[in-house]
Amino acid sequence: MDAPAYLEGKLRHCTAYELTKTDRAVLERDGTEAFIYKVLTSKKFRKWSIDETTQNNIKKAIQLNLAKNEPIKLTFPFGAYKLWRLPSTPEVDWAEFFTFSYYCQYVAPVLQAYQPGVLFSFSSDDVIVERMNNVPHTEPEAYIESFKQLLENFRKYFPPNMKMELVRVADMYPDKSEYERELAEQIQEYTKTYAAVAPKKREAKNKSSELNIRWDGVRDLTGLSDQEKREIIDFGPILHDAHCAVSRRRAFVRGANKIVIFSNPINNAIPIGTTKSSRTKFWTGFGVLEQRDEKFYDRILSPGQLEQASNEDHDLVPIDLIPLKNFANVWVFRRPFDYSS
Repeated sequence: MDAPAYLEGKLRHCTAYELTKTDRAVLERDGTEAFIYKVLTSKKFRKWSIDETTQNNIKKAIQLNLAKNEPIKLTFPFGAYKLWRLPSTPEVDWAEFFTFSYYCQYVAPVLQAYQPGVLFSFSSDDVIVERMNNVPHTEPEAYIESFKQLLENFRKYFPPNMKMELVRVADMYPDKSEYERELAEQIQEYTKTYAAVAPKKREAKNKSSELNIRWDGVRDLTGLSDQEKREIIDFGPILHDAHCAVSRRRAFVRGANKIVIFSNPINNAIPIGTTKSSRTKFWTGFGVLEQRDEKFYDRILSPGQLEQASNEDHDLVPIDLIPLKNFANVWVFRRPFDYSS
C-alpha cells in the first residue's frame, strides 16, 4: 500500500468497526453503560490515567444520555487556530486529518453498540485568540473555514448515528457585552488565584503562552522591553483560564451530560492524545507520515520536532484527496527519527 491509498482508507473507513466476541460478551454480561465506559476509557487510546472523580463524572454523563436515549456527548475545547510558527498556517493540515480519523476510530465501537450514537463537539475558543496570541482575527477565521471543509469531507463517510461538529464560544454570546463583562470578572479572580500557583506549574503555563505569542502581529510588540514582554507572557495563562471559566462556555463544555476529551491531561477529561503515536495538539502541530516496511504511522510534530524533521530525508508524496491547500502532498519519512525535541 502506498501513502495515498493509506490516507484514502483512513478517510473512507474512518468509523469502520465490527464488534468482537469480547465486545458482545461485555454488552451481554455488563450492559451498554458499562461497555461505553470501557470503550471511552480504554488504554488502547487513553495515554494518561484518570482519577476517581473523573471516572465518576464520565459514568454519570453516560447514565444521563442513556436515560434519555440520546447520543453520548463528547466535547473537545481548543483554540481553533493554526500556530503561526508552522508552514501550514493559517489553515488545517494533515495533523487535523489524522486527529479526525483517530477520534472517529475511538468512538467507532460505541456507534456499533448504541443506536443513538455519538455527538462529538469541538468547542472553538477563537474569540480570545487575537487578544492572547496577537494574531489577526482573519487567521482563526481562515482556520475555522478550512476546519469545517475538512470535517465535511469526513462527514460523507459517517454512519447516521455519528455527528461531529464545530461550535464557537463567540456564538454562545449573542450579546457580546455579556461575554466581555464575564471575562473581566474572571480576569480579576484569576489574577488573585495565580499568585498562589506553584512556580513549576506557572512556568509550564508561561512557556506555552510565550510559544503562541506573535510579537510582530496585530500590534507591533517587538520594541517592548524584556520586562514588558514578560508581563504579556505572564498575563496569557490568566486570560486563557478566565476565558475558559465564562459561564456559557463552561456550561457547554462541562455540562453534567458531557464528557470532555483532550489531547493532554487536564482536569476532569479523558486524555487520549491526537494519534496512536502522538500527543502534540493538532492545532499547534504539523502532520507527517512515517513508513516502516509496509506500515504507515501518523505523526503530529511540534514546531521543534518539525524543524528537526526538515533536516531528515523525506519524500513529498503528491496526493489528490482533500481540496484544501495544505493537502496537495504529504511528508513521508522512510525511517524513524528521534521525536524527543
